[in-house]
Amino acid sequence: MKSLLSKSILTIIGLLIFSHAEARGEDWKLFSVGSDGVFWSYDTQSVSYQPDNTIRVWVKKVEAEETFKMIKSGTKIDPSQLEKMISGREYEKSLMEIDCVEKTANHLQRLNYDSRDIRRSGESKLGAKKAIPADSVAEKLYKIVCK
Repeated sequence: MKSLLSKSILTIIGLLIFSHAEARGEDWKLFSVGSDGVFWSYDTQSVSYQPDNTIRVWVKKVEAEETFKMIKSGTKIDPSQLEKMISGREYEKSLMEIDCVEKTANHLQRLNYDSRDIRRSGESKLGAKKAIPADSVAEKLYKIVCK
């Protein structure tokens, strides 16, 4: 009985450490809000500089139209409140590859999650490099990661 209890406690501690490490491995920073109520963040911990002048980074897209309407109406929302308001929703995560020399972007992977952070679907190797349009979300990210 004592051995079973010890194993259970060790399992729980292991899961807590694993989940804490996973949560610590992501640091989402909001970088764009679309007029359609879409909030864009990138994971600062995932920015990976490749030898071929490309950068890989995870990007999160969350739709929160009612939150956007509050901001647009002039409601003051501090960053921590905003984070709470856009969390707990369905979202899409994309692994993007940005070529800083050619100013192109490519989606390597796209994953869809439900509001409980459970992956619902995903795709890999979605497309080819495309030019980054001026005044786009991709250009905002480009300007952040391609310093």
